[in-house]
Amino acid sequence: MKKRWLLWILFFGLALSLSACGSRLGANSWPGVTVADNTAYVAAGPAVYAFRVEDGSLLWAFTGGDARDFSAYAPPVFSADHQVMVVGDYGGRLYALDPKNGALKWSFDGPQSHFVAAPLITNKTIYAPNADGNLYALDLQGEVLWTFEAGDPLWGTPVTDGKRLYVPSLGHVLYAIDPKDGSVIWQTKLDGALASQPTLVDGVLYVGTFANQVVAVQAEDGKVLWTAPASGWVWSAPAYADGTLFVGDLGGKIMALDAETGKEKWSVTQGGPVIGQPAVDNDALYFTTENGVLIALTTEGKPLWQHNFDGKLYASPVVAGDTLLIAPYKSTNFLVAMNTDGQIRWTLTTEAVESALKLLQEKK
Repeated sequence: MKKRWLLWILFFGLALSLSACGSRLGANSWPGVTVADNTAYVAAGPAVYAFRVEDGSLLWAFTGGDARDFSAYAPPVFSADHQVMVVGDYGGRLYALDPKNGALKWSFDGPQSHFVAAPLITNKTIYAPNADGNLYALDLQGEVLWTFEAGDPLWGTPVTDGKRLYVPSLGHVLYAIDPKDGSVIWQTKLDGALASQPTLVDGVLYVGTFANQVVAVQAEDGKVLWTAPASGWVWSAPAYADGTLFVGDLGGKIMALDAETGKEKWSVTQGGPVIGQPAVDNDALYFTTENGVLIALTTEGKPLWQHNFDGKLYASPVVAGDTLLIAPYKSTNFLVAMNTDGQIRWTLTTEAVESALKLLQEKK
Protein backbone atom coordinates (compact mmCIF):
# COMPACT_ATOMS: atom_id res chain seq x y z
CA MET A 1 0.00 0.00 0.00
CA LYS A 2 2.80 2.43 0.89
CA LYS A 3 4.52 1.85 -2.47
CA ARG A 4 1.28 2.45 -4.35
CA TRP A 5 0.67 5.63 -2.33
CA LEU A 6 4.08 6.95 -3.31
CA LEU A 7 3.52 6.11 -6.97
CA TRP A 8 0.24 8.02 -7.03
CA ILE A 9 1.72 11.01 -5.23
CA LEU A 10 4.58 11.06 -7.75
CA PHE A 11 2.13 10.76 -10.64
CA PHE A 12 -0.05 13.57 -9.38
CA GLY A 13 2.92 15.83 -8.70
CA LEU A 14 4.36 15.12 -12.15
CA ALA A 15 1.03 15.84 -13.83
CA LEU A 16 0.80 19.19 -12.07
CA SER A 17 4.42 20.07 -12.79
CA LEU A 18 3.89 19.39 -16.46
CA SER A 19 0.74 21.49 -16.47
CA ALA A 20 2.74 24.38 -15.07
CA CYS A 21 5.48 24.33 -17.68
CA GLY A 22 4.19 22.46 -20.73
CA SER A 23 2.89 23.90 -23.96
CA ARG A 24 0.30 21.38 -25.05
CA LEU A 25 -2.90 21.92 -23.14
CA GLY A 26 -4.39 18.48 -23.64
CA ALA A 27 -1.16 16.69 -22.83
CA ASN A 28 -0.23 18.69 -19.77
CA SER A 29 -3.33 19.46 -17.79
CA TRP A 30 -5.87 17.64 -15.69
CA PRO A 31 -8.93 19.81 -16.27
CA GLY A 32 -11.79 20.77 -14.01
CA VAL A 33 -15.17 21.70 -15.50
CA THR A 34 -18.07 23.69 -14.05
CA VAL A 35 -21.27 24.72 -15.83
CA ALA A 36 -23.35 27.79 -14.98
CA ASP A 37 -25.73 29.94 -17.02
CA ASN A 38 -25.24 27.87 -20.21
CA THR A 39 -21.49 28.41 -20.01
CA ALA A 40 -18.80 25.80 -19.40
CA TYR A 41 -15.89 27.06 -17.33
CA VAL A 42 -12.78 24.92 -17.72
CA ALA A 43 -9.64 25.20 -15.60
CA ALA A 44 -6.89 23.53 -17.59
CA GLY A 45 -3.21 24.24 -17.17
CA PRO A 46 -2.19 27.72 -18.29
CA ALA A 47 -5.71 29.18 -18.45
CA VAL A 48 -9.28 29.21 -17.26
CA TYR A 49 -11.68 29.24 -20.21
CA ALA A 50 -15.34 30.07 -20.72
CA PHE A 51 -17.12 28.24 -23.55
CA ARG A 52 -20.72 28.44 -24.74
CA VAL A 53 -22.30 25.05 -23.99
CA GLU A 54 -24.51 25.21 -27.09
CA ASP A 55 -21.69 25.18 -29.63
CA GLY A 56 -18.31 25.33 -27.85
CA SER A 57 -17.56 28.94 -28.81
CA LEU A 58 -14.77 30.47 -26.72
CA LEU A 59 -16.05 33.47 -24.77
CA TRP A 60 -12.92 34.42 -22.82
CA ALA A 61 -9.76 33.03 -21.22
CA PHE A 62 -7.87 34.07 -18.09
CA THR A 63 -4.15 33.31 -17.94
CA GLY A 64 -3.22 34.38 -14.42
CA GLY A 65 -2.68 38.09 -14.86
CA ASP A 66 0.93 38.81 -13.88
CA ALA A 67 1.59 35.28 -12.57
CA ARG A 68 3.90 33.60 -15.07
CA ASP A 69 3.57 30.18 -13.44
CA PHE A 70 -0.25 30.13 -13.45
CA SER A 71 -1.65 26.61 -13.74
CA ALA A 72 -5.20 25.69 -12.77
CA TYR A 73 -7.05 22.40 -12.78
CA ALA A 74 -9.67 22.35 -9.96
CA PRO A 75 -13.20 23.24 -11.14
CA PRO A 76 -14.05 26.94 -10.74
CA VAL A 77 -16.80 27.75 -8.21
CA PHE A 78 -19.26 30.62 -7.86
CA SER A 79 -20.68 32.93 -5.24
CA ALA A 80 -24.40 32.58 -4.58
CA ASP A 81 -25.23 35.58 -6.78
CA HIS A 82 -22.88 34.35 -9.56
CA GLN A 83 -21.06 37.69 -9.56
CA VAL A 84 -17.76 36.14 -8.48
CA MET A 85 -16.00 33.02 -9.76
CA VAL A 86 -13.12 31.63 -7.70
CA VAL A 87 -10.34 29.32 -8.86
CA GLY A 88 -7.11 28.20 -7.22
CA ASP A 89 -3.83 27.44 -8.97
CA TYR A 90 -0.76 25.25 -8.55
CA GLY A 91 1.30 28.23 -7.39
CA GLY A 92 -0.82 28.58 -4.26
CA ARG A 93 -2.86 31.60 -5.30
CA LEU A 94 -6.59 32.02 -5.23
CA TYR A 95 -8.20 34.19 -7.93
CA ALA A 96 -11.62 35.85 -7.99
CA LEU A 97 -12.84 36.53 -11.54
CA ASP A 98 -15.83 38.16 -13.17
CA PRO A 99 -17.70 35.24 -14.82
CA LYS A 100 -18.94 37.49 -17.62
CA ASN A 101 -15.54 38.39 -19.03
CA GLY A 102 -12.80 36.75 -16.93
CA ALA A 103 -11.60 40.05 -15.48
CA LEU A 104 -9.56 39.71 -12.30
CA LYS A 105 -11.29 41.10 -9.19
CA TRP A 106 -8.66 40.13 -6.61
CA SER A 107 -6.13 37.43 -5.74
CA PHE A 108 -4.91 35.85 -2.49
CA ASP A 109 -1.36 34.52 -2.23
CA GLY A 110 -1.07 33.55 1.45
CA PRO A 111 -0.83 29.72 1.10
CA GLN A 112 2.52 27.96 0.91
CA SER A 113 1.51 25.11 -1.40
CA HIS A 114 -0.88 24.05 -4.16
CA PHE A 115 -4.63 24.38 -4.52
CA VAL A 116 -5.64 20.86 -5.49
CA ALA A 117 -9.32 21.14 -4.58
CA ALA A 118 -11.92 23.73 -5.42
CA PRO A 119 -12.98 25.99 -2.53
CA LEU A 120 -16.43 25.94 -0.99
CA ILE A 121 -18.36 29.22 -1.20
CA THR A 122 -21.32 30.02 1.03
CA ASN A 123 -23.34 33.25 1.04
CA LYS A 124 -20.58 35.28 2.67
CA THR A 125 -17.48 33.12 2.97
CA ILE A 126 -14.93 31.28 0.83
CA TYR A 127 -13.42 28.16 2.44
CA ALA A 128 -10.27 27.25 0.53
CA PRO A 129 -8.35 24.03 1.37
CA ASN A 130 -4.66 23.98 0.47
CA ALA A 131 -1.98 21.30 0.25
CA ASP A 132 -0.02 23.20 2.93
CA GLY A 133 -2.44 21.67 5.46
CA ASN A 134 -4.47 24.82 6.06
CA LEU A 135 -8.06 25.75 5.37
CA TYR A 136 -8.34 29.47 4.63
CA ALA A 137 -11.61 31.30 5.31
CA LEU A 138 -11.96 34.53 3.33
CA ASP A 139 -14.75 36.98 2.76
CA LEU A 140 -15.95 37.67 -0.78
CA GLN A 141 -13.47 40.55 -1.09
CA GLY A 142 -10.52 38.23 -0.42
CA GLU A 143 -9.79 39.25 3.18
CA VAL A 144 -8.73 36.43 5.52
CA LEU A 145 -11.20 35.77 8.34
CA TRP A 146 -9.43 32.83 9.99
CA THR A 147 -7.21 29.84 9.23
CA PHE A 148 -7.70 26.25 10.37
CA GLU A 149 -4.47 24.23 10.65
CA ALA A 150 -5.08 20.56 9.92
CA GLY A 151 -1.36 19.85 9.57
CA ASP A 152 -1.81 17.36 6.70
CA PRO A 153 -2.44 18.23 3.03
CA LEU A 154 -6.02 19.13 2.16
CA TRP A 155 -6.99 17.84 -1.29
CA GLY A 156 -10.76 17.67 -0.82
CA THR A 157 -13.37 20.42 -0.95
CA PRO A 158 -15.17 20.95 2.38
CA VAL A 159 -18.93 20.58 2.70
CA THR A 160 -21.29 22.26 5.16
CA ASP A 161 -24.76 21.88 6.63
CA GLY A 162 -24.71 25.44 7.97
CA LYS A 163 -23.89 24.34 11.52
CA ARG A 164 -20.58 22.60 10.88
CA LEU A 165 -17.94 22.59 8.17
CA TYR A 166 -16.64 19.12 7.27
CA VAL A 167 -13.03 18.99 6.11
CA PRO A 168 -11.33 15.83 4.73
CA SER A 169 -7.54 15.43 4.97
CA LEU A 170 -4.80 13.19 3.62
CA GLY A 171 -3.91 12.57 7.27
CA HIS A 172 -6.83 10.09 7.48
CA VAL A 173 -8.88 12.55 9.56
CA LEU A 174 -12.33 13.94 8.88
CA TYR A 175 -12.85 17.19 10.79
CA ALA A 176 -16.00 19.01 11.80
CA ILE A 177 -15.19 22.63 12.51
CA ASP A 178 -17.15 25.76 13.38
CA PRO A 179 -17.62 27.79 10.16
CA LYS A 180 -17.53 31.00 12.19
CA ASP A 181 -14.03 30.69 13.63
CA GLY A 182 -12.46 27.38 12.51
CA SER A 183 -12.49 25.76 15.96
CA VAL A 184 -12.71 21.96 16.03
CA ILE A 185 -16.07 20.48 17.02
CA TRP A 186 -15.05 16.85 16.48
CA GLN A 187 -12.53 14.83 14.50
CA THR A 188 -12.65 11.20 13.40
CA LYS A 189 -9.61 9.17 12.39
CA LEU A 190 -10.29 6.75 9.54
CA ASP A 191 -8.13 3.99 8.06
CA GLY A 192 -7.00 5.83 4.94
CA ALA A 193 -6.37 9.22 3.36
CA LEU A 194 -9.36 11.31 2.27
CA ALA A 195 -8.71 12.98 -1.09
CA SER A 196 -12.15 14.23 -2.05
CA GLN A 197 -15.20 16.09 -0.82
CA PRO A 198 -17.57 14.16 1.47
CA THR A 199 -21.10 13.58 0.25
CA LEU A 200 -23.54 14.94 2.85
CA VAL A 201 -27.10 13.57 2.87
CA ASP A 202 -29.64 13.74 5.72
CA GLY A 203 -27.07 14.16 8.47
CA VAL A 204 -24.66 11.51 7.19
CA LEU A 205 -21.27 12.04 5.53
CA TYR A 206 -20.17 9.48 2.95
CA VAL A 207 -16.45 9.44 2.17
CA GLY A 208 -14.11 7.36 0.07
CA THR A 209 -10.67 6.51 1.47
CA PHE A 210 -7.30 5.24 0.31
CA ALA A 211 -7.85 2.24 2.60
CA ASN A 212 -10.10 0.71 -0.09
CA GLN A 213 -13.25 1.74 1.73
CA VAL A 214 -16.41 3.78 1.59
CA VAL A 215 -17.32 5.03 5.07
CA ALA A 216 -20.51 6.53 6.50
CA VAL A 217 -19.98 9.02 9.35
CA GLN A 218 -22.64 10.66 11.47
CA ALA A 219 -22.41 14.41 10.92
CA GLU A 220 -23.51 15.40 14.42
CA ASP A 221 -20.74 13.65 16.36
CA GLY A 222 -18.36 11.91 13.93
CA LYS A 223 -19.48 8.38 14.80
CA VAL A 224 -18.71 5.79 12.11
CA LEU A 225 -21.97 4.16 11.07
CA TRP A 226 -20.66 1.61 8.61
CA THR A 227 -17.71 0.74 6.39
CA ALA A 228 -18.00 -0.91 2.96
CA PRO A 229 -15.03 -2.55 1.19
CA ALA A 230 -13.84 -1.55 -2.28
CA SER A 231 -11.37 -3.24 -4.65
CA GLY A 232 -8.97 -0.28 -4.64
CA TRP A 233 -8.52 3.27 -3.43
CA VAL A 234 -11.69 5.33 -3.52
CA TRP A 235 -10.51 8.70 -4.78
CA SER A 236 -13.79 10.51 -5.50
CA ALA A 237 -16.89 11.36 -3.51
CA PRO A 238 -19.77 8.92 -3.89
CA ALA A 239 -22.79 10.17 -5.83
CA TYR A 240 -26.18 9.83 -4.13
CA ALA A 241 -29.64 9.22 -5.55
CA ASP A 242 -32.79 7.76 -3.98
CA GLY A 243 -31.13 5.98 -1.07
CA THR A 244 -28.23 4.60 -3.09
CA LEU A 245 -24.56 5.58 -3.32
CA PHE A 246 -22.73 5.16 -6.62
CA VAL A 247 -18.94 5.09 -6.59
CA GLY A 248 -15.95 3.75 -8.50
CA ASP A 249 -12.47 2.79 -7.32
CA LEU A 250 -8.92 2.45 -8.61
CA GLY A 251 -9.42 -1.30 -8.94
CA GLY A 252 -11.87 -0.61 -11.76
CA LYS A 253 -14.95 -1.58 -9.77
CA ILE A 254 -18.18 0.40 -10.00
CA MET A 255 -20.56 -0.13 -7.09
CA ALA A 256 -24.02 0.74 -5.88
CA LEU A 257 -24.31 0.72 -2.07
CA ASP A 258 -27.32 1.00 0.19
CA ALA A 259 -26.85 4.39 1.86
CA GLU A 260 -28.38 3.23 5.14
CA THR A 261 -26.38 0.02 5.60
CA GLY A 262 -23.45 0.12 3.16
CA LYS A 263 -24.54 -3.22 1.71
CA GLU A 264 -23.62 -3.69 -1.94
CA LYS A 265 -26.64 -3.69 -4.26
CA TRP A 266 -24.70 -4.40 -7.45
CA SER A 267 -21.26 -3.97 -8.93
CA VAL A 268 -19.57 -3.94 -12.32
CA THR A 269 -15.87 -4.51 -12.87
CA GLN A 270 -14.32 -2.96 -15.97
CA GLY A 271 -10.84 -2.29 -17.29
CA GLY A 272 -9.80 1.11 -15.97
CA PRO A 273 -9.42 2.87 -12.62
CA VAL A 274 -12.17 5.36 -11.76
CA ILE A 275 -10.92 8.68 -10.34
CA GLY A 276 -13.76 11.16 -10.89
CA GLN A 277 -17.15 11.25 -9.23
CA PRO A 278 -19.89 9.75 -11.40
CA ALA A 279 -22.66 11.94 -12.77
CA VAL A 280 -26.24 10.92 -12.05
CA ASP A 281 -28.94 12.16 -14.41
CA ASN A 282 -32.48 10.81 -14.10
CA ASP A 283 -32.03 7.01 -14.33
CA ALA A 284 -28.56 7.09 -15.89
CA LEU A 285 -25.04 6.99 -14.44
CA TYR A 286 -21.93 8.25 -16.24
CA PHE A 287 -18.48 7.08 -15.16
CA THR A 288 -15.12 8.09 -16.62
CA THR A 289 -12.10 5.76 -16.45
CA GLU A 290 -8.35 6.14 -16.68
CA ASN A 291 -8.24 4.01 -19.82
CA GLY A 292 -10.30 6.63 -21.68
CA VAL A 293 -13.74 5.01 -21.56
CA LEU A 294 -16.94 6.87 -20.74
CA ILE A 295 -19.43 4.33 -19.41
CA ALA A 296 -23.18 4.88 -19.22
CA LEU A 297 -25.21 2.60 -16.97
CA THR A 298 -28.72 2.53 -15.60
CA THR A 299 -29.06 3.08 -11.86
CA GLU A 300 -29.63 -0.69 -11.69
CA GLY A 301 -26.20 -1.35 -13.19
CA LYS A 302 -27.32 -2.32 -16.69
CA PRO A 303 -25.10 -1.09 -19.57
CA LEU A 304 -26.52 1.61 -21.81
CA TRP A 305 -23.56 2.60 -23.98
CA GLN A 306 -19.89 3.51 -23.81
CA HIS A 307 -17.54 5.76 -25.75
CA ASN A 308 -13.78 5.42 -26.11
CA PHE A 309 -11.54 8.52 -26.10
CA ASP A 310 -7.93 8.73 -27.22
CA GLY A 311 -6.76 10.05 -23.85
CA LYS A 312 -7.30 9.37 -20.17
CA LEU A 313 -10.43 10.41 -18.32
CA TYR A 314 -9.77 11.61 -14.78
CA ALA A 315 -12.19 14.53 -14.51
CA SER A 316 -15.80 13.87 -13.56
CA PRO A 317 -18.36 14.04 -16.38
CA VAL A 318 -20.57 17.11 -16.15
CA VAL A 319 -24.26 17.14 -17.07
CA ALA A 320 -25.59 20.44 -18.46
CA GLY A 321 -29.24 19.98 -19.38
CA ASP A 322 -29.31 17.46 -22.21
CA THR A 323 -25.55 17.78 -22.76
CA LEU A 324 -22.73 15.74 -21.24
CA LEU A 325 -19.33 17.46 -21.10
CA ILE A 326 -16.11 15.44 -21.05
CA ALA A 327 -12.61 16.90 -20.59
CA PRO A 328 -9.93 14.32 -21.49
CA TYR A 329 -6.31 14.30 -20.31
CA LYS A 330 -3.45 13.66 -22.76
CA SER A 331 -5.81 13.75 -25.71
CA THR A 332 -6.16 15.41 -29.08
CA ASN A 333 -9.52 16.63 -27.77
CA PHE A 334 -9.74 19.39 -25.18
CA LEU A 335 -13.50 19.33 -24.52
CA VAL A 336 -16.24 17.12 -25.94
CA ALA A 337 -19.99 17.71 -25.75
CA MET A 338 -22.24 14.68 -26.12
CA ASN A 339 -25.92 13.96 -26.04
CA THR A 340 -26.91 11.80 -23.10
CA ASP A 341 -27.45 8.92 -25.54
CA GLY A 342 -23.73 8.93 -26.44
CA GLN A 343 -23.82 10.91 -29.69
CA ILE A 344 -21.20 13.66 -30.07
CA ARG A 345 -22.61 17.18 -30.48
CA TRP A 346 -19.35 19.09 -30.87
CA THR A 347 -15.65 18.73 -30.15
CA LEU A 348 -12.95 21.26 -29.32
CA THR A 349 -9.53 19.99 -30.28
CA THR A 350 -6.49 20.79 -28.20
CA GLU A 351 -4.86 22.37 -31.24
CA ALA A 352 -7.83 24.72 -31.80
CA VAL A 353 -7.88 25.82 -28.16
CA GLU A 354 -4.12 26.41 -28.16
CA SER A 355 -4.46 28.56 -31.28
CA ALA A 356 -7.32 30.57 -29.82
CA LEU A 357 -5.39 31.14 -26.58
CA LYS A 358 -2.37 32.31 -28.54
CA LEU A 359 -4.45 34.83 -30.46
CA LEU A 360 -5.97 36.17 -27.24
CA GLN A 361 -2.53 36.58 -25.70
CA GLU A 362 -1.21 38.40 -28.78
CA LYS A 363 -4.07 40.91 -28.58
CA LYS A 364 -3.09 41.94 -25.03
